[in-house]
Amino acid sequence: MVRVILFEDNRNFREALELFFEDSDKVYLTKSFEDATKAVTQIKEYQPDVVLMDIEMPGISGLDAMKLIKAECPNTKVMIQTQFEDDHRLFVALCRGAWGYALKSDSLERIETAILDVHHGGGYFSPAIAGKVARFFQEKELKADPDFCNLTARELEVLKYLVNGKRYQEIANAMFISYEGVHSHVKKVYEKLHVNSKSEAIIKAIDAKLTK
Repeated sequence: MVRVILFEDNRNFREALELFFEDSDKVYLTKSFEDATKAVTQIKEYQPDVVLMDIEMPGISGLDAMKLIKAECPNTKVMIQTQFEDDHRLFVALCRGAWGYALKSDSLERIETAILDVHHGGGYFSPAIAGKVARFFQEKELKADPDFCNLTARELEVLKYLVNGKRYQEIANAMFISYEGVHSHVKKVYEKLHVNSKSEAIIKAIDAKLTK
């Protein structure tokens, strides 16, 4: 089972997640907290596979907590879960290493799937969020950037699917290749772009546009 800790100040939503994951045979909610002021210490203590992080909380925001987590626990996979869809928060979260960005309006079943995707390295974005990111990701701009010139057409295709929030199996189905084939392409993309996660690859794509 995937071990998760939750940082969420909304009591009703926190309890709803706790009740939902009690019956899950895939995700184990190890601990939940109403603020992230001691997030680094708590992550080191509970060693979660995935962290679910709200943005607006008392004491310290989820985005500020992510900055500390990235510095102290760089291998921790953090997924933002919030009600906010604005571009600023989204891209700050990506810059600070978020592996996914889910909305609280998503179903609990979708959130569970998102956690599993993040745990397996695929990342996750709610459909509304994926659309925002995709607008910054145009193939012609990537091809014009030297950092992306050594990506093959298939690797670019896989990367575009990832940015649009597709899961590994969905990509495999769309490209008529195996799940393992997708994983192999993603690994090569990361190696060529000198990144370690989906969010870092997206940031490179975003930078390619913003610097033009």
